[in-house]
Amino acid sequence: MAKDQAYREAEQRIEEARQTGATELYLAGMNLTELPEAIASLTQLKVLNLSYNQLTEFPEAIASLTRLQELDLSENQLKELPEAIVNLTKLQQFDLYKNKLTEVPEALANLTQLQELSLSQNQLTEVPEALANLTQLQALNLSYNQLTQVPEAIASLTRLQWLYLQNNQLTELPEAIASLTRLQMLYLYNNQLTELPEAIASLTQLRRIDLDNNQLTKLPEEIANLTQLQRIDLDNNQLTKLPEALASLTGLQMLSLHNNQLTELPDSLEELAELEKLWLENNRLADLPASLGRLPKLKDLRLDGNPLNPDLAAAYKQGTEAVLEYLRAKAEETIALYEAKLILVGEGATGKSSLLGALRGDVWIEDRETTHGVEIKPVKVTSPEASPFGSREIVLNGWDFGGQDVYRPTHQLFFSAPAVYLAIWKPREGLQQNSLEEWLTLIQHRAPEAKVLVIATHGGPGKRQPNIDRQYLRDLFGDMLVDFLHVDSKPNPETGVALGIEELKEKIAEIAAALPEMGREVPAKWQRVREALRAKEKAYISYAEAIEVCNEYGLTESQAELFLKISHTLGHLIHYDYDPILRDCVILKPDWLAKAISFVLDDKETRQKNGIVTLERLGRVWEDPNRGENPYPEELHQIFLRLMERFDLSYRVFLEGERSNNTTSLIAQLVPDERPKSLPDWPRENPLEGDRQLVRVCKIVNDRGNEAKAEGIFYQLIVRLHKYSLGRKNHADSVHWQRGLMLDNGYNGRALLEHIGTNIHITVRAAYPDYFLSVLAEEVKWLVENFWEGLNCEIMVPCVAPCGQNQPGLGLFNLKKLVEAKRKRRQDYPCSVPNCEEWQNIDKLLDKIVANYREDRAENIETTLARVDEKMQPLQERVNREFADIKEDPSQSLSQSQKELASQGEKLLTSVIQALEDEAKDGPRLFSMKPMETGFLDRPKWMSAKFQVTLWCEHSKKPLPILNRDRPELGVYELDLPRKWLVKIAPYLKTVTGALGLFMPFIASAGKLVFDEAVFEQYGEQIDFGQELFGLASQMSDNIEEAMEEEAPSWQKEERPIRAEGAMLREFHGFLKEKDPKSEFGGLVKVRNKRREVLWVHESFVEEY
Repeated sequence: MAKDQAYREAEQRIEEARQTGATELYLAGMNLTELPEAIASLTQLKVLNLSYNQLTEFPEAIASLTRLQELDLSENQLKELPEAIVNLTKLQQFDLYKNKLTEVPEALANLTQLQELSLSQNQLTEVPEALANLTQLQALNLSYNQLTQVPEAIASLTRLQWLYLQNNQLTELPEAIASLTRLQMLYLYNNQLTELPEAIASLTQLRRIDLDNNQLTKLPEEIANLTQLQRIDLDNNQLTKLPEALASLTGLQMLSLHNNQLTELPDSLEELAELEKLWLENNRLADLPASLGRLPKLKDLRLDGNPLNPDLAAAYKQGTEAVLEYLRAKAEETIALYEAKLILVGEGATGKSSLLGALRGDVWIEDRETTHGVEIKPVKVTSPEASPFGSREIVLNGWDFGGQDVYRPTHQLFFSAPAVYLAIWKPREGLQQNSLEEWLTLIQHRAPEAKVLVIATHGGPGKRQPNIDRQYLRDLFGDMLVDFLHVDSKPNPETGVALGIEELKEKIAEIAAALPEMGREVPAKWQRVREALRAKEKAYISYAEAIEVCNEYGLTESQAELFLKISHTLGHLIHYDYDPILRDCVILKPDWLAKAISFVLDDKETRQKNGIVTLERLGRVWEDPNRGENPYPEELHQIFLRLMERFDLSYRVFLEGERSNNTTSLIAQLVPDERPKSLPDWPRENPLEGDRQLVRVCKIVNDRGNEAKAEGIFYQLIVRLHKYSLGRKNHADSVHWQRGLMLDNGYNGRALLEHIGTNIHITVRAAYPDYFLSVLAEEVKWLVENFWEGLNCEIMVPCVAPCGQNQPGLGLFNLKKLVEAKRKRRQDYPCSVPNCEEWQNIDKLLDKIVANYREDRAENIETTLARVDEKMQPLQERVNREFADIKEDPSQSLSQSQKELASQGEKLLTSVIQALEDEAKDGPRLFSMKPMETGFLDRPKWMSAKFQVTLWCEHSKKPLPILNRDRPELGVYELDLPRKWLVKIAPYLKTVTGALGLFMPFIASAGKLVFDEAVFEQYGEQIDFGQELFGLASQMSDNIEEAMEEEAPSWQKEERPIRAEGAMLREFHGFLKEKDPKSEFGGLVKVRNKRREVLWVHESFVEEY
């Protein structure tokens, strides 16, 4: 609307108000630069809203409006206030948020009836003493200014309930705040406070205090007086401990302490009986007091980024309730644990097994056989007197790993803390033959905090490790290398003593005693159960037998289940409780399983067939009578096969003619080593007509930023990505080799992955390649950074023409840095290739997908929803047009444009699902809803309304009635939903149902590229409903958001929202469970994908996970 039009519109509204005698006038968002003088005639006005305009001067005419009670001038460009405001003596609410004021006039003192004053987001450096006259003030917002101190005049504001001082430059609070005895909310985040005054003790009505991002080193004991507190925010301070006084805050519901320096928590926190949320990320906590297990309402405990001891870390992976259960077990009785792993690695025939025997004191065995897989045997050492717990026995479980190359990917599965590592080599064969550097690198990448002793075997007088460059290795591996020793495991025939073994045992004991996990307290019952299981002669037992042992030692069934989960995470045993094939088997000896896997990897016939092996062949391998060892019983063969799949070693394949009960598998490590001469539907030069090509390079680097090798990564990718394999229906169509893999994801495109050097190159061709590319890049990145703790994965973009070296693709640009540069409005970025002086255009490098890229998967949910919502708007009309074409001729092939839209819709929907990962632990995320009564939004002050809610499968992205054809009522609920919840759910509902509405028209094809009439008829009704979803969600959200705006006072605009995104879904799950007490969710089953992310999928898709 042009300026003159806006002015005339304002005049018209003013005239209407004059004629009708209106007491309220709204001129917000009209882009006004000045106000018609006629407004002075509206002396009857009580409410005037001039927000979101372009006013640079305070309209003098407003001084005539002496009956004004509410004046909103927020979001303008006012630089000063006139003395004329002295006339507005009846003003109760005055909103000046987000202007350009540098000072406030003394005339403010005359506004003695003011109850709410907002001066947030201006340029104030001080506040006048005249503030003292505003004794009726209940809410004062001075946030986002440049204040360096709080005026003493604040002492007069004894009615104040809400005080906003965040984002200023305050270094201290005055004692005057002691007068604010009615204060309920105090916001002080983003200042420079180093301590809180004793006067804080007077704020006995305070319900919330936010002190994030200050410089506090301690909390005063006086905080004990604040017994009405419900929430305290103390993130990003420098607290090293918490006062016992916190125990007095018995009404506290949330305590947030991210990013401090806490090393322990007080036992007294158990008094916080109302505590629901305790956020402790990025501190220095290794353990928690057992008393926390008695907090009855704690539902949300966050401990990421702490150096947790192994048992607590394993419990935390299972969620808050598991941690509380673990702590309750500790509260009964604890035992100090003095044990760890002793891991021996090195090439074959270097003497690892003989060394382990010598450390144990076993009888020497001449010509010992090569180790298959892993052997585990205990070694006992004595800690030095100077250790924190003095001289005592330490038990080390010695893991002797076979040295063959083919075993390395499997070995990495068992590298875990706490452990001491021995890297073994034979001097007479030289460093190169021993691949010592490779083994040390493998340890560093998988367990970067490890401590390693480099041991030369077959030593003796005059054989002190020739040709080893210690300094070179120390420069490469730093403090990881503790020492270099040489030993001879064979005893001297005259003395009976093995050279260097006692010295080695002393060094091992010294390192083991210093492990931070050594001597940790664990639940006594749990340790007794662990010892009882370890004492069994069996390699495996049934789940029922494991539970029975747990019961014998006093564990309840729920405690026993948690014990097994934690023991599995720690590697003490193997039990996949969520896998229907594996849940009844508990493997007590992991080395027994590793040996079974090694026999498969060594099988000549399987290697000759490039990894293709039938279950029948596996049976012959595992029951081979010529091996001289106990055979593996037939009832375990399916279990072993499933475990190999869980370990990303193999997957089931279909051979031609084999359509059900497939018993053939592919061992990924044994695929061919040569690339095929041609690749199907993949022209060498350019993509097929209508497709775009995007390329990303996953650059794998160590903690120094140098390129590094992730041992066995490509084998894992072949398994993890097999659902996209070209041979998923007939293995003969598969395209993969040792360093390459071709994939197909229907309308999302075709991809080529290649392992070039240490990096993974991903090329995707599709109408919209962005989505499939992001899926694959995220999979590689997740795998690198979660499996190899010492490695990172940087997503790189290859350069495009023109290239200074005339080799487009040679230069690699860090995607994260390109996005940052784009945000800074830079157009070009320099190439880092030597002798290439070309600056590349950022838009061409990014191929216009800047806004799609998200380096930080921890992006907050509000930001994700806003980003998805923004991208959804322009797609809606295109979907409507394309769908009209499909509906007219449902048998037509999907066009390139329709494929592009389908892929974009799927990408948006996936973003929403990933954003709510934590909230999915208790129930599904995808649902649609429609009101069962029309017009409920128009009812004044409605408190609740009835809805029909339909759950959707998070795998197929389909509503459950389609999947439950025999019982379409499953997954459909009639719920009476409260207004308060609808207000919180509105943004999510708008986004997720909008994304479903975009995606719905295309899911019928589900990988097919043709809509036939039968398919269309089958899905037609749901497709029509999908089209209605977005409009319905928008209508509901808009109305509810309006209600929310009405309920929220203007002075709260700068209040940081209490993060409701998690609560809204948890409440929704609560509503569902009232109707569905067994949490059957219409046939949805909770599964975890390869990245351990929770998904709620229809029971028909469970086998795919």
